[in-house]
Amino acid sequence: MSSVEAFDDKQQLAQAAAQAAVDALKTAVAANGQATWVLAGGSTPLAAYQIIARDYQEAIDWSKVTLLIGDERIGPLDGPDNNWHAIEQTLTSLPTQKLRPRSDQSAEQAAVDYEQQLDSIPKLSNGLPRFDLVWLGVGEDGHTLSLFPAHASLLPSASLIIPVHDSPKPPAERISLSLRALQGTQVAMILASGADKHTAVSSALAGNHSPIALAVSIIETHDGKVTWFVDKAAATD
Repeated sequence: MSSVEAFDDKQQLAQAAAQAAVDALKTAVAANGQATWVLAGGSTPLAAYQIIARDYQEAIDWSKVTLLIGDERIGPLDGPDNNWHAIEQTLTSLPTQKLRPRSDQSAEQAAVDYEQQLDSIPKLSNGLPRFDLVWLGVGEDGHTLSLFPAHASLLPSASLIIPVHDSPKPPAERISLSLRALQGTQVAMILASGADKHTAVSSALAGNHSPIALAVSIIETHDGKVTWFVDKAAATD
């Protein structure tokens, strides 16, 4: 069952998330010789990346860590909507391996290309890539990654990366990890801050069928560990 850690504010949440991420990656490197970290976009994760880049450069052999991203918007690689561009500017000092989606292509081609890149990640016995650490955000509507409520992105798919069209949140064209891909998650951290996330967080924890709740269920069903990191504004009553 998911655990919940609540913090006074977004900065405390970011500090704790940074420490927990480094600990999880260190454990994975010790066990497997390398680690894979699925990044999330958004302001709360970005605050934690800044802390990691500043305070944890020597905490781990970052050359043994592979970074990828859970979803991306279609458009210019250095455009204002590009999640990876913002993250890379923050984590550029860490000598990690990086798998970057070619989101300057069509959603279909970008999805195919990125799934091929994922083939380089170590596999579990079920054949799926092993994601040692996955960071997930939560939208006000309960979406996570680019998987949206009552949307085609939630339909069953054999693919690990899916093209997403007509996203209810602009930009309309995206790519995303599928729900199936999350079956390889070992440790997941869900980061949510702000009063606008309160309903989505409390509803998911109560067992609704929002995308974030479905993601948590899939991860836990496949023996992954899930921890929610929330500030008081987003926390349940």
